[in-house]
Amino acid sequence: MSKPPPDIDPRDLDAIEKFVKQEITRKQALMRFAAGGTFLSLPALLAACGGGDDEGGEAGTTTTPAGEIKKGGRFSMARNEEPLSLDPIVPSDNGSIWGIYQMFDQLTTVNEDSSGIAPSIAESWEISDDGTVYTFTIKQGVQFHDGSPMTIDDVVFSLERVFDPEGSGYSFLFGAVEGVTAPDDSTVEVTLKEPFTPLLDNLNVFPASIVPKAALEADAEGFAQNPIGTGPFKLQEFAKGQHVHLVKHDGYWKEDRPHVDEVMIPYVTDDNTRILRVQGGEVDAAVAIPYAQIDQLDAQDDIDVQIEELFRFDGMWLNHAEAPLDDVKVRQALNYATDKEAMLKSIFFDKVEIANHMMPKMKYWREDVPAYEYDPERAKSLIAESKAADGFTLPIVIPTGDVIVQQIAQIMKESYSDIGVDVQITNLDIGTAYTNFSQFNYVAGSNWYITSDVPGPDELAAIQFDYSAASGTKSFFTNYNSKRATELVQEAGRSDDAAREQLLGDLQQLVMDDAVLVALFFTPARAALRSHVKDFKTVKTAWWRLEDVWLDK
Repeated sequence: MSKPPPDIDPRDLDAIEKFVKQEITRKQALMRFAAGGTFLSLPALLAACGGGDDEGGEAGTTTTPAGEIKKGGRFSMARNEEPLSLDPIVPSDNGSIWGIYQMFDQLTTVNEDSSGIAPSIAESWEISDDGTVYTFTIKQGVQFHDGSPMTIDDVVFSLERVFDPEGSGYSFLFGAVEGVTAPDDSTVEVTLKEPFTPLLDNLNVFPASIVPKAALEADAEGFAQNPIGTGPFKLQEFAKGQHVHLVKHDGYWKEDRPHVDEVMIPYVTDDNTRILRVQGGEVDAAVAIPYAQIDQLDAQDDIDVQIEELFRFDGMWLNHAEAPLDDVKVRQALNYATDKEAMLKSIFFDKVEIANHMMPKMKYWREDVPAYEYDPERAKSLIAESKAADGFTLPIVIPTGDVIVQQIAQIMKESYSDIGVDVQITNLDIGTAYTNFSQFNYVAGSNWYITSDVPGPDELAAIQFDYSAASGTKSFFTNYNSKRATELVQEAGRSDDAAREQLLGDLQQLVMDDAVLVALFFTPARAALRSHVKDFKTVKTAWWRLEDVWLDK
């Protein structure tokens, strides 16, 4: 599709819409229309919107009678985050993680409503009475993308790989594991040093993906760019800075999946460009839609905007190793000086919830823990009592093209100036920003949000607040070092449900008091879908089951 002429302001949505309609007339071949847009109301602040008529059904899901799902075609989805590595053991960025889940399987997976886990490569399991031995029955007849059979040795190798503290940045999720063995060709036993409640949840994480032992041992470095998994899609091309192209795995163990033959995921950092592409029919879907543009997009008959709840927390990351952010009073002052109510109205259009935690709203979340209210006078008082009483400069890194974060940072810049903080905003492409972040080469910003890879809170509690965990990430690159937080996280992992509720609730209060980050919002997934896209769903752990997607065109 042609680009808008330079005299059109990219923020002028009316002008953009007029231009797009003209282009549609000129290039009708780009368009695919389908009847039956829908509307779905969800509880609280979340809603899934749908343009078109008022027939029943959920946006993005099929109303076609059973057995009439159309097979084949290419599904294209523009996203704003580029993968850095496709070896499951390597990344911690969502650009990579959500692509990895399309290509690999794990022993367990997130269940349909994201409330827990379900069988995957492990068909079933048994747990010993003392909670220290997990016996998994492994699915037979599974093939890797290259046609080779998955063996019990591959499963053991994959698990040992993620359990190994020397080779995995995620071994902290499995610190209770003593060993893994295969009593026979269809059984794997994982033995623990002590009971560990989150084990089944944690076996769903991407670094625990099943990989071919022979291919990894032959070329571990090359595997990151040319991965081989057992998942529904295999890699056709990984073009850095451009796209990921996936094709159907014909030997997938779910015989009726995937429905489409190909998935193309172009990397489009600019919000307006993603929207133009989905409006013009160049892509079937676009994710991370700015809140200001949801209603206008959804009003179009051929586009549904689907909003789904996530285990996601948005905030501004702070590097406690950078003075004066090592002073809790400074961090608290930044929280009190952040006008979240203004952001809620002007940026998020009341579609998000102000966060009263430093991680996503999940099981054991406490409603009674207060969020930081906007109190500039208290912020000034805290700064006056801190080591930065004379003010300081705060460099904030934001990802290029992310309109929402740009607006948040601008509001922060204006409000922080009132308490003597001079904000300097730097735009970096998301790959560079995350690389710098993961090397502790930042002061504030840089990451901006986090999602959970599992349906329970233990993974993120450990990543973010257990300084001893995560193989050097030091509380997910914040350098937050609290002995009490570490104790709470570790004790919760050993405890029963009643004790876990108390321990993780205490952790929520502690990290809010310590102002680990600048807490902002609990936010949903926002995907714009052309109306021929069916059964598109975002799991609450933020990735998509693209194997279920089909195209009614």
